[in-house]
Amino acid sequence: MTLSQFPLMDLKNRYISVRLKLTLALILAAGIVVSIFGVTATEHYQNQQEQLKRSYLDNYSLEFNDQIERLSDSVTYIFETQTLLSQTDSLAELDRYLAKRLPELQWLLPINNGCTVFTVDQYRCANVDEPPPRQLLEQVSLLARPMRLLQCVERCFLWVSLPIRTRSAEQGVLAFQLDLADALINVTERDDIEVAIIDLERPIYKSVLLATNTQVLSQNWFDNAIEYRNHANIEFNVEEKTIVGKQYPIRDSASPSLKLLILKDWSEQIRLQNQFSNKLLMLLLFTMMLAIAIGIILMRRPLNSLRYHTETLPSILQEKSYQPQAKLQFFHDEFDSLDDISIELANSFARMRENIAENTKVLEKMAMEDPLTELPNRTAFLTQLGIALQKAKNQGNEISLIYIDLDNFKTINDTLGHDFGDLLLIQVAKRIKHLGKSASGTYRLGGDEFTLLITNQDKDSVLGFSYSLAQEIARDITLSGITMRVTLSIGIATAKQAEYDSQLLIKYADLAMYSSKRQGRNCCTHFDIELARQNDMVFTIENQFQNAMTQDQLELFLQPQISMNQQQVTGFELLLRWNHPTQGLMNPGQFLDIVEAGRHILPLGYWVIEKSIALLEELHQQGHQGLTIAFNISGRQFEDKHFAKRLISKFNTANIGDNYLELEITESVAVQNYQQVKNQLKEIRQAGIRVAFDDFGKGFTSLSYLSNLACDKIKFDREFGHNALSSKPTQNIVLSMRELINTLNYEILVEGVETLEHANWLKKNGFDKVQGYFFGRPQPKSEALAFYQRCNEKGALLDKNDQVIHLHPLINMPKANNN
Repeated sequence: MTLSQFPLMDLKNRYISVRLKLTLALILAAGIVVSIFGVTATEHYQNQQEQLKRSYLDNYSLEFNDQIERLSDSVTYIFETQTLLSQTDSLAELDRYLAKRLPELQWLLPINNGCTVFTVDQYRCANVDEPPPRQLLEQVSLLARPMRLLQCVERCFLWVSLPIRTRSAEQGVLAFQLDLADALINVTERDDIEVAIIDLERPIYKSVLLATNTQVLSQNWFDNAIEYRNHANIEFNVEEKTIVGKQYPIRDSASPSLKLLILKDWSEQIRLQNQFSNKLLMLLLFTMMLAIAIGIILMRRPLNSLRYHTETLPSILQEKSYQPQAKLQFFHDEFDSLDDISIELANSFARMRENIAENTKVLEKMAMEDPLTELPNRTAFLTQLGIALQKAKNQGNEISLIYIDLDNFKTINDTLGHDFGDLLLIQVAKRIKHLGKSASGTYRLGGDEFTLLITNQDKDSVLGFSYSLAQEIARDITLSGITMRVTLSIGIATAKQAEYDSQLLIKYADLAMYSSKRQGRNCCTHFDIELARQNDMVFTIENQFQNAMTQDQLELFLQPQISMNQQQVTGFELLLRWNHPTQGLMNPGQFLDIVEAGRHILPLGYWVIEKSIALLEELHQQGHQGLTIAFNISGRQFEDKHFAKRLISKFNTANIGDNYLELEITESVAVQNYQQVKNQLKEIRQAGIRVAFDDFGKGFTSLSYLSNLACDKIKFDREFGHNALSSKPTQNIVLSMRELINTLNYEILVEGVETLEHANWLKKNGFDKVQGYFFGRPQPKSEALAFYQRCNEKGALLDKNDQVIHLHPLINMPKANNN
């Protein structure tokens, strides 16, 4: 063949020329792809090695912390158990018990020293040369829970401290000093690593405080690593080995300069990385050469075959027949098998279409069903709700949505575990599904929330069904040997209330359910527009109250406190009012619960304190030195550990005497937050501020607690005193409580005195201080002080018509009902 006859020179046959270009393009593309692959593979391998290195070192750090945690937990568990068995009556007895049992504990744990701490400055240790750290003892005493501290001086030890309380109510701390050498060795026993505790603030030659020496050249490792101690990641070569390492902060250490240093021989990984790179390079070169050869040899026929299939395969989608190509007699490659595949594809495509419909149904079920309870899930609920609402709207029918939430389910999960919680949800779902057969649908939205759709039932029928459902669920459920009862909070809303809007219907039912929660749980609530208004009111009050404090919309009304024996006003209680720009004058019952649950209650408390002290200063300047000003604060005020100091500081800056300012808290706050309140009340009374317990007898009453709290006055709740007029048993209780409180030297004030009959009965039975509408309603400051002035001028108590009130010490009272 001459050159002019060579196919590449045949300019008329453009196909040959195009094929050559495609061949060259394919080879070039193969080279680019192979190069990109090589670079990507190398980077990926290096990243994997880096991640592996970090993972190794991080795991060893976690293992060290776990060793510390186990040591601490072991000491806590063993000694708490033994202390419980010892039944000690005093700290001294417990100290002797510790001295006796310490050798036995040292067989179980690496305990070097044990101390019994009576106070932060008074303790007794087995080894007196190594006392427990003071900062650890102060934290344990303050927080009243087991704590630990890693301390390094010349050596490193772990101190574990346990708060204790004997049967005689003595409080103290047990402190144990544990050796950390075993903990470090346990970390290194599974691999060729070295671990040390170093101090960055010490000189280099003294910075290694505690270290393992499991490798032959471990000392050289640490000497080199110390030079990199100010670097987060460490890498250096020693004796033809590559050593990597990292510093980690030590949890519960006495100093932030203490670090955990972990070193590992990384030489083998470096060797494997180099070997991988060499093999990859050879593989890439070979692949490139092979691509060129294959591209040249196989280009012509594959391109023809691909072109043919490009033209004919779309016909299969149109359910047309497929005509295969002619095959070579001596050469058959994978492209020729495309004919067989195409024929099979044409035959199976019809079957595929049939299977698609069946698979779609399966997938829809998976997407619409909750895998735990096998109930329809939230997606199915929203879909079916939309369909049901549209159908009901077109036909004018009613749909009721029942929204169910399990009470205290989070507590069950936290205490008994999520596996138990899942079993509980399955049983509850079965009961709901069984009772919900008459419903249009039963669904699990997620967590502990379920819904049911009820069609064409009136309000009473739906409520009755809901109560039946709650009773059925409340029956005993026994799972894994544990028997319990589960209650429900249920909210109900109707489609007509929501104007057939699905999102609005869900919102209304959810509001009703949370209303059930606020009512104490285990009840059903049907939505009404008042619930929506209350929800909006909560949001509105929370956002508007900040402006109320800064724009002087808040005001303190004064209600007089009376001495019946002296026939005069002895002081005033300050009661909060809100002059709302649109709602008018609002009583605390309309907003205070919302404020107390929000973020403004603490600033409000300090605002009341400032106004109370300012009023008392004003009264003293006007010559009314004998009046007491009482103000109320929320129990949340004691969450501020500086509350007492801030109150005392404001009080001391004012020019007023002692025992004229009176702080009122409810007895329930005093009892429920006993330890938190006790110390602060003591400081407050010592500063010259009186303390009164309000609403006594309304809720939980405990004289044993109140007798240990700093207090000046007990205020009997209105109902507690008022019922004594008609009930002989209540009279006996009230009079007995008066005698008991008198023995504690507390002053008594009875609230809610609204009639002359009530006042006379109290006076006859030995009560003096009273407060109530009969003697004066809460009034603005100017009106209250004017009333006080009129009483002083007439030298007697006046009623609302400025008529003198005549109290009789002995009168014939109506007989009380013995019931």
